[in-house]
Amino acid sequence: MSYDKQPGGYGPPGGYGPPGGGYGPPGGGYGGPPPGGYDPYGYGYGAPPPRPNNGMAIAALVLGIAGLFLCGVTSLVGVVLGHVSLSQIKKTGEEGRGMAIAGLVLSYFGIACWVVVLLLWLGVLGLGLFGAATYSGF
Repeated sequence: MSYDKQPGGYGPPGGYGPPGGGYGPPGGGYGGPPPGGYDPYGYGYGAPPPRPNNGMAIAALVLGIAGLFLCGVTSLVGVVLGHVSLSQIKKTGEEGRGMAIAGLVLSYFGIACWVVVLLLWLGVLGLGLFGAATYSGF
């Protein structure tokens, strides 16, 4: 019994066209967007561009951190830049408000710490000089 010569067989498939489906460009795939500028993925203009960070806010933060280690000298500039950057951020809508506030907090903390250190140092120096003058027999 032979299977290739049976009556009522279906035979080879035909009439389907080239491989790839024939619905898009040759070679298959879905093709590009339709002509005419239509956006198939949605409407609108997309996401707005990101707002830039305020440079003075970054500088205030850096100077506030540095002021903790450099005797508070940079903290004075950090306070000024922090306040200026906050006013600029309010006017322009830039990013960086958190950095400006952190720079202000660190700058004020640095100034306060170094004032305490200075007062303690002057107190110890004053006690040393006062104590030396008192015990010298004058």
